Amino acid sequence: MRISYLFIRNFKSVQYLAMKDLEHALILVGKNSTGKTVILDALLAVAGIYKVSGSDFKKNHANIEIGMTLELDDNDLHRMNENSVLSRYKDFERWLTEFKKKLPAYQDHQLSFIWTMNHDGVIRFQDSCEKDNKNIAAILPRFFYLDHNRDLSELQEDLYLSFCSDELTAIKDNHCIFDATKPCHECFQCIGSIEQKSPLELSIPELVRLTQYRLSHESHSSFTEKLDDNFYKNSGYSRHLKAEYRLNLDSMFTPDISVLGMDGTFNTRFEDMSTGMKSLYVLSLLESYVEENKNIPFVILMEDPELFLNPQLQKNACEILSRLSNKIQVIFSTHSPNMLFNFNTRQIRQVMLDASNNTTVNEHTDIDYILNDLGYTANDLLNVSFVFFVEGKQDRSRLPLLLNKYYSEIQDEKGNPKRISIITTNSCTNIKTYANLKYMNQLYIKDSFLMIRDGDGKDSDQLRASLCNYYKGREIDDRGYLPRVMPRNVLILKYYSFENYFLFPEIMVQIGVVESVEAFYTTLYEKYEEYLKNLSSVKNMMEHCPFNVSGPEDLMLHMEEIRTYVRGHNLYNIFYARYKGDLEEKILTKYIEAAPRAVFADILQAIDHFVYFDNHKK
Repeated sequence: MRISYLFIRNFKSVQYLAMKDLEHALILVGKNSTGKTVILDALLAVAGIYKVSGSDFKKNHANIEIGMTLELDDNDLHRMNENSVLSRYKDFERWLTEFKKKLPAYQDHQLSFIWTMNHDGVIRFQDSCEKDNKNIAAILPRFFYLDHNRDLSELQEDLYLSFCSDELTAIKDNHCIFDATKPCHECFQCIGSIEQKSPLELSIPELVRLTQYRLSHESHSSFTEKLDDNFYKNSGYSRHLKAEYRLNLDSMFTPDISVLGMDGTFNTRFEDMSTGMKSLYVLSLLESYVEENKNIPFVILMEDPELFLNPQLQKNACEILSRLSNKIQVIFSTHSPNMLFNFNTRQIRQVMLDASNNTTVNEHTDIDYILNDLGYTANDLLNVSFVFFVEGKQDRSRLPLLLNKYYSEIQDEKGNPKRISIITTNSCTNIKTYANLKYMNQLYIKDSFLMIRDGDGKDSDQLRASLCNYYKGREIDDRGYLPRVMPRNVLILKYYSFENYFLFPEIMVQIGVVESVEAFYTTLYEKYEEYLKNLSSVKNMMEHCPFNVSGPEDLMLHMEEIRTYVRGHNLYNIFYARYKGDLEEKILTKYIEAAPRAVFADILQAIDHFVYFDNHKK
């Protein structure tokens, strides 16, 4: 679920602004006091988190209006069906019919509405069919807001609980034992069947319900009777008191995080961490969410995620938020250029003040202005003659090993790249690549660059043409500011990724990574049966060039296809995971020294096309 359109009217410093075609990432940039936080507050007001006050209205007391369009995919609908949102029908088709009946404005996986509040505090959800459809509130995504104080309790609790068993989740949701679609009203009709079971047969929800029953109906019963008698005697109130134990399900399962020293002893409580450390913690928490591939429908709103982080950690934060945006919608404001480089121009909106000092959003994102305004400069490209763009931090350290073998004057006396810059990026079309191309053009590096993109098991000609066409389209807006991206500036790797070039078993035997070629394929077959065959990249390979795998010899016959179609990280770690840090650099250097030029031929041929390297061949 994502918000694809947003407009705000008569709220705080906003007279009217609108943003359309929103993607899963929305980054708000602009100078201080332009109103970035106002946009976040508007979303929080719709969610009921931000409490609107009288000062948030315009002087004429006009109604505040916040409109949005929600995009719901099939996964969203099935999740709502499972959670009985707006209907208790378990059958999906019957549920969907009821869903559309209660939300008649829902069409083609979209629902548009306007949240309105008048000066008396009356709230309405208006859509194209009804002036006030309260059912809209039931399908809103959950918003988690992380402001400068980094209050993480709600986010932390939901994420931790999402990794618990279904039984713990059932307790948290307080569902009826007999019918999970209904809430528990503590009628305790389930106790009879629960008491028929042995302790080991009880589920966790049943155990909790039995404990609650015993506390409410047996413990302190005489005390409750005395309290009832005394209350009647002292007040004359002719009603009986009833004491029940309400389990505080929230506090029962609230994570209590402590920081331990390396020796496992207590160091400090989370609440006592510095704000900077809390920022690192929340980003680690979000990263864990991504890695676990959990699917919780919520939107993250964050103010200045770079706060209290040094430049390198800001870049790490940017990468985490970029990965997170592949799962859920992420909306944040920032003042740091380091927080932009993994996103594209469509995801960045420039917040500014108009002539009347009202907050507005520039309809045409001016990246040049934004980068200059945020202080991005070309200092890192000074004294550089050639630039490589590579995908991934590992390639940044591996590429120099290859260059050092085949070209001279590539490294200085300390072993660092000399007159060469290797820039890591998670996409050759993101802001980081664009910004560097722009400044390369200003420094007259011009076309002395090469974008190296993973093959990913796809058609290399199509990938190359797509990338060139993308920048050809950008030339319309940035004529004279960007160097032309020609086919010679784009290398689509022959294999799935750079790691796969290090998977020639004959060379691996020479340098001692495997004992023999047979041992290589035996290990590979074992891993194939264990998990490789279930990878999406392997399934893709079998669709493009199907073959039977009944033993190591079948993998040997089709090793070239494996290097081409199977994700390199999964293969590389089978054989090289034991080499860490300097050991990895040493073993890869030995591999490159032992490998014939033909192994890296497509990479070297692409590099040789440039005069700089042609003049530096060994």
